[in-house]
Amino acid sequence: METEKIIELLEKKAPLYLAENWDNPGLIIGRRNKEVKKVLVALDVTDAVAKEAAEKKAEMIITHHPLIFGTVKKINDDTSLGKRIMFLIENGISHYAMHTNLDTAFGGTNDTLAEILGLENIEPLTVSNEQNGVPNGLGRKGELKEETTFGEFAQLVKAKLHLDTITVVGDTKKTVSKVGLCTGTGMEFFEAAAANGCDTYITADVKFHEAQKAVEQEINLIDATHYGTENIIVQVISGYLRKNTDLEVIESCCDGQVFKHI
Repeated sequence: METEKIIELLEKKAPLYLAENWDNPGLIIGRRNKEVKKVLVALDVTDAVAKEAAEKKAEMIITHHPLIFGTVKKINDDTSLGKRIMFLIENGISHYAMHTNLDTAFGGTNDTLAEILGLENIEPLTVSNEQNGVPNGLGRKGELKEETTFGEFAQLVKAKLHLDTITVVGDTKKTVSKVGLCTGTGMEFFEAAAANGCDTYITADVKFHEAQKAVEQEINLIDATHYGTENIIVQVISGYLRKNTDLEVIESCCDGQVFKHI
């Protein structure tokens, strides 16, 4: 299948216009007219993922996070990024990223997390654009089918995301009924969750003073890690490609969770 055809399919699911202005989704490395038979799907293009793609003879890596952000003035083996880019090119592996456009897109990272946690009446937490004529934006809000305690809900999040541990802020005995969330780094939308009446907010990369604000506003907070809240999209992308193409699609076996607990 020609790379351009794969791109058209991916951008049908997550149009590039949904991406934030600072972002860099799309075809990062490679030729649009190259024929592809096998793709590897991962959260990031790490050294391990790049090596895995080469060993498994994948001609394309599709990820959530783009390998390149900002200005790159030199590509050589003086930096880890340069080495990785050169490795991909030398091995004939292209790279395509679906980042904040997939975070926003219906059926993307935020919808996936909301559905995994069993939320109902799911709606965008923020509205910044439209998708197919429907208001959309980053983050989601939804309701639990049945009220539970914050402690029990936190255990559910931990289990559903297959995490060894999660960080929580709030009274574990408090009732949870309405939840806001944003996958990855999403504390900038905490106030939107509060304004929408959410009693609990789930995201990642929470800072100390941000946690203090949650305590002050008596809103439960869960930091389920950047990797934990976003790696869930790998299976979604893979399933989408398997359903709509004849490509051989493989999911990365590399564990990209950099935080370990001892």
